[in-house]
Amino acid sequence: MPLAVALLCHPLGTLAALVTAIVAALYAAQSGRLLPTFTAVSAALLALLAYLQVPPSAAGIAWVFAGVAFLHLEFLRSTFGVAGLAGVGSATWGAYLLLAPLALPGRAAMAILAGLLLLAAVARTMRLRTLPP
Repeated sequence: MPLAVALLCHPLGTLAALVTAIVAALYAAQSGRLLPTFTAVSAALLALLAYLQVPPSAAGIAWVFAGVAFLHLEFLRSTFGVAGLAGVGSATWGAYLLLAPLALPGRAAMAILAGLLLLAAVARTMRLRTLPP
């Protein structure tokens, strides 16, 4: 098996492709530029190909997208941090479910990292939305 395929079919590779696709799609939606759009589509196709090889947890993907929705809600409405905590928690839990084949310490660390990366990406894209042109 080629190295690129082996890395992509590993649970960390598939999660990295999924998080990259989400982050690039968020940035492309706010900026309207070609490069983030191309990156989002490429990463989404790579994640799709990887998930065709290794079937994902449907609940994990749903939790990750629910986390992104909660994080957006935190920045769009004043929820006093409740939606932000729920967003980071659900994105982290979804990433934890997607990394099921890994050992516990590495699984938890990578899930927390993915949740915080999604928080930073949503915060950055919301900042782009509020900045004057």
